[in-house]
Amino acid sequence: MKHLKLFEEYMINEIGEGSKPFAWKRVSHSKVDSWMGIMSAVDRTKMASGPWESLPTLMYEFKSDNATYSVRISAGFSKYTYINFGGRKPGAPKPQDYNLIIVVSFDIAGKDDTLITNFGEQFRVLTTVVDIAAEAVNEISKIAWVKLEEIRIAPKLEDDEEGKPITQTKRGRFYLEYIKKQGHRLPGSWTAIIDSEMFVLRNGKVSSTTNPEKYIQL
Repeated sequence: MKHLKLFEEYMINEIGEGSKPFAWKRVSHSKVDSWMGIMSAVDRTKMASGPWESLPTLMYEFKSDNATYSVRISAGFSKYTYINFGGRKPGAPKPQDYNLIIVVSFDIAGKDDTLITNFGEQFRVLTTVVDIAAEAVNEISKIAWVKLEEIRIAPKLEDDEEGKPITQTKRGRFYLEYIKKQGHRLPGSWTAIIDSEMFVLRNGKVSSTTNPEKYIQL
């Protein structure tokens, strides 16, 4: 058991170090451009502040040496309400029209997704998922009238891990280390927040004096 723990710690430390992504492809008609088309067609003046509107899920697929994986990026947007407390400075960029949140998830296509990290190819699988998400995030970041507020990642738990803090689960530990090492790929400044059931990547610098260990600057 001691040797297994040491091996797992070594593997976690190696996350993201030179792992090559598998070839992947988008398998849905929806893409980031179609999200922009939907949002631009909405009459923002008639849209209520607060409620989030869903967008079509982006679907991707890739094959590893042992399985076919399905990756989903779902999203929701809301109207951004700009409150002017003193006027914008001359030349300041126009505030965005919409806020956007995306949720990234993946599993083995057509099979029990509890097997995801059991094939010994975890690093390349996670690298591929990050590669897919990074492309979507970079496309979104180029749209001035939309701000990506959050990226949410919820690892699938084993049956015997239900109720445990996310950082005490096998996939949770792997995902957290990967986020720490690969978070710099996101455009701009981001903070990873350790929630009870998921990791939330928040756009901007966020901190807390009461629970500083839950906030990681990327």
